[in-house]
Amino acid sequence: MHRGSKPTLSEVASLAGVSSATVDRVLNGRGGVREELETKVLEAARKLRLNRNLDQIPRQLLRFSVLMNRPDRDVYARIQKAILDHQSLHDTKGFTCSFHYFSSQEPQDIASRIASIQRGFDGVILLAYDHPVISDALDPICKEVPVITLISDLPNSGRSHYAGSGNLQAGKLAGDLLGRFIHQSQGKTLILTRLQRYTAHLDREIGLRQVISERYPHLEASHVLECNKGDSSDYRKICDYIDKHGPFTGLYNISSWNIHLVQELKERGYLDNTVTVAHGVNRRTRPLLRDGIIDAVIEYSPEEYARHAVDALLNHFGRCEGFDPNYRHRLEVFTREYLPPHLSVD
Repeated sequence: MHRGSKPTLSEVASLAGVSSATVDRVLNGRGGVREELETKVLEAARKLRLNRNLDQIPRQLLRFSVLMNRPDRDVYARIQKAILDHQSLHDTKGFTCSFHYFSSQEPQDIASRIASIQRGFDGVILLAYDHPVISDALDPICKEVPVITLISDLPNSGRSHYAGSGNLQAGKLAGDLLGRFIHQSQGKTLILTRLQRYTAHLDREIGLRQVISERYPHLEASHVLECNKGDSSDYRKICDYIDKHGPFTGLYNISSWNIHLVQELKERGYLDNTVTVAHGVNRRTRPLLRDGIIDAVIEYSPEEYARHAVDALLNHFGRCEGFDPNYRHRLEVFTREYLPPHLSVD
């Protein structure tokens, strides 16, 4: 091809390793071409700088399943909205996302829901915790289509990519904040978690412990309490624990799920003179920071993780140029003087 001349269909075909007829069908949106061949043609056309809007070419519609809890709580509602907005913004990439919800947090129920979508989808995004029953249910799907774990990982499931790196760093950040905010010469920190089978929660706990041990050894960080019922029994459980093992100079609330418990404890005097660092922006976060009930909140932007998960699937099918699998997700710290924005979804 002479410099400056327009590439021909045969040149695109040669580079892609397909026939000119296949190139013609792809570039003119006539259909009937396998996904992998379509991807090769489009990549070759981009490489040869074919003079046409390649993103506008009709493509085989990709169908993605998003498996998660129902969006009746802040983080899941934000994730669903981010995915739907991302789909609307990039409609020329030819994909659609369907949401499928777990009936409960029991591993068998989650595994059953996973098995129910085994056929009919080109890719899966999963937000669940690490459990052998869940990983086993996911394994046959991972052998058929790309699976992206979102926010929390299932490392033994055969998934293709994890959109949630950064939780260990978030825990380290929390440990550093507690170490800097607590001025007593010694004291104990209570780590309040939800399900430790969520690798996101476990990674945060490990990160905090590392920093406390290495840089603030005067602050003991061995007290961990799991609260996942979401009712008054959790509150009584924490009160009993504080009565038995307290007082605590620091509190690390790993999950935004438990933020209401922190609010109750503070308002009833159980955490007087306790520095509190929490995770997750929701409808309670702003007033709790504003009124000095909690000292700092670390936000990891679930919207960014959700968009990254969709892009990871699109990249698998050659529809996301410039995808960075090692993208470093943003962490933001909010305090009384730097309040989080009001959420459009909660």
